[in-house]
Amino acid sequence: MAAPSHQCRALTRETIKNRTVHDCGAKKSAVSKRKRSPDGLVETRKKIHEECLVEPPQQCPLIEVFRQYGLLETIVSNLCPDDLKALLSCSKSMHQTLVPRPGSLENLLRKLTCSGRGVRIRNKRHKKSRWYDVEYIPCSTVNPQTEVHACVNCKVSTCDECRIHCVYQSMFEHPNQEDELPYVSGFVLLSAPEIPILSLHQIAPDYDVAEWLDPSDPSTGQIGPYHDQGFIDVPYESVSFGPPECVKDILDLDLGQYTLAGSAHSHVADPSPTLEALHHVTEQRKRIFCDACLPPQLADRQGSSQTTLCRCTLRGRFLGRWLCLRCYETEEASMLTAYCDHFKQCGCGEQVGNTVCLWCFGTVHDHSRSYRVTS
Repeated sequence: MAAPSHQCRALTRETIKNRTVHDCGAKKSAVSKRKRSPDGLVETRKKIHEECLVEPPQQCPLIEVFRQYGLLETIVSNLCPDDLKALLSCSKSMHQTLVPRPGSLENLLRKLTCSGRGVRIRNKRHKKSRWYDVEYIPCSTVNPQTEVHACVNCKVSTCDECRIHCVYQSMFEHPNQEDELPYVSGFVLLSAPEIPILSLHQIAPDYDVAEWLDPSDPSTGQIGPYHDQGFIDVPYESVSFGPPECVKDILDLDLGQYTLAGSAHSHVADPSPTLEALHHVTEQRKRIFCDACLPPQLADRQGSSQTTLCRCTLRGRFLGRWLCLRCYETEEASMLTAYCDHFKQCGCGEQVGNTVCLWCFGTVHDHSRSYRVTS
């Protein structure tokens, strides 16, 4: 290939020179167009600096209040569980302020006021008779004198009217005549039928015992109804017959050795209609297991010196624990589904086995005697 001529090389050098001069001129022109007034640059820097110094968003005033424990304690003591739940779920920062460490939630639950949920459960489950409708349930939401403690299960503050009782006394009606005694009634656990309740003064008027006073009358000085006291009788709506039963004797009965079944009279049903609701609860706790199918709670004790006999009582199960009615309902529902194939015989089909109490996982006497033997 022939080498370029001298004129071509000269032209090329001239063209490159012209382009360089043009580009430099363009750059200078471009730089001159971007120039700003020094005063304008200063103002821009000031604006940017001021924007960087904008104050951060302020904390929620309520969170600042809750960080002071004395104020938090005062406020929470006037809240119900649903109120606390709403506060905890409103924001992450609120939740961290109220529950900063493990155990804080349980401490707050103990300081809440009773919500009255137990009274609503009672009203839903209990069915008042047509005879009396004057009901008195002094929940702490309306009567600050009612005793309040934390539920042993859910730890929520629960008043004496919203916890479980074996016998609720909620009706008190003054007699029509001066020589008559007051009409007192209530309910067994959450059983629906209304039952008459008699005081010892009504059963044995010759004994030197005080009469029951109207708990709804402040002038009497009686604080709260007469729960778990006196004698219970056959439900008002029942057509059966049964003798009155002493509540104290029933509550302290050793359910590992005795049963509420059995009747003192041949013409009284077995179990007595007076004890039917309580008998049902005590029988629901029993399950049958052969030696090969014992539950872990009982199998672990085999061969040890630890006693495995049931010594449960109604007082210890229900009154010895401050249990709210919502947790009671949960426990009863769980009791019905636990080892449900072990009611009449062992789940493996074995007819003979150990009768086990699901309250304590102790063994129940095979031939439990009627509690009347001890009377």
